Parts: sequence; structure tokens; C-alpha cells
Amino acid sequence: MNSALSIAHYLVRESIRNNIQLTAFKVEFMVCFAHGWHLAIDGRPLIDEPLKAYRHGPVIESVHKFYGKVKRIETTVNEDMIDCLKEQDREFLDGILVYYGHLNELEMQSLCIEEGTPWFATYKKSSGALVIEDQRIKVHYKLLHVSHPEFCDLDDPISIMATETNNH
Repeated sequence: MNSALSIAHYLVRESIRNNIQLTAFKVEFMVCFAHGWHLAIDGRPLIDEPLKAYRHGPVIESVHKFYGKVKRIETTVNEDMIDCLKEQDREFLDGILVYYGHLNELEMQSLCIEEGTPWFATYKKSSGALVIEDQRIKVHYKLLHVSHPEFCDLDDPISIMATETNNH
């Protein structure tokens, strides 16, 4: 597992390198998306802290607190925090950046809070900041994974299972 801030710093650095505009909210949403897809594909959490269901969507508190105070996101990159990321995690995050980078904040928020999402299922229980269970996130993204072949690798077990099911 990685710190959520390490993931965020990597996404910010790579967005600068690839001329993808990020905001504080977009970074946080992208870390949420990355965590969800990682749970679905790899079966393990990507980050070491929970997602919480706040009023306007999922929140990762460390990322939210850090970027909530930043005026220029491009000045936040901490290379020391990025150095600890494994190469396979970097490649995975590059895919997340390509897949979601073109969306604006409202589009990302919509993907996070629509009916059927882990946030929706958790938040409707209370108006407080409830933890969104990783198992709920994993199931949601596994379903998305099967229905979005552009995220499929030939050697990941979900894609193999989906391909075999569709071929029979």
C-alpha cells in the first residue's frame, strides 16, 4: 500500500508532464478512482487510508487537507514521496490519468456520487463522514471493469474471466 499523498503527488507531476489540467478536487477524485480500480484488478488496496462519504462525494482526508490549502497545484510535487512508488503502480496510475484526465470536476464528481456507487450506498445511511468499505468499492469497480474492456489487461484475472464468459 501507498500513502494517498504519494499517489496524489505522482498524479500531479505526471499531469504537468502530460499537459493535463488538474485541480485539488480532480486530484482527490483521481486517487479515489485509482484506489477503486486497483482493488478490482489487483485485489488489494492502493492507499493506506479509507475513503469517506462526505456530503459532496468521497474524501481522502490527507489529500483533502493538503490540497485544500494549495493555491497553485503545480507547486506541490514532492519527489521524495513519489520515489517510494513501485514501477507497476506508476504504470497503473498513468492509465488512470489517461482515462480520467480529460474530465472536469463535475464529471468526476458525478461518476463518484451517482446512484449505485459506493459513496451513494454509504452516504444514504447517514449525513456524517462514514468510511466507505473497501469491499463495497472493490465490487463496484469489478463490475465497471468487466463492462469497460479498455481497462482490461490480457493477464488480469477479471479480464480473463469476462472474456471466457463472453465467449461461451
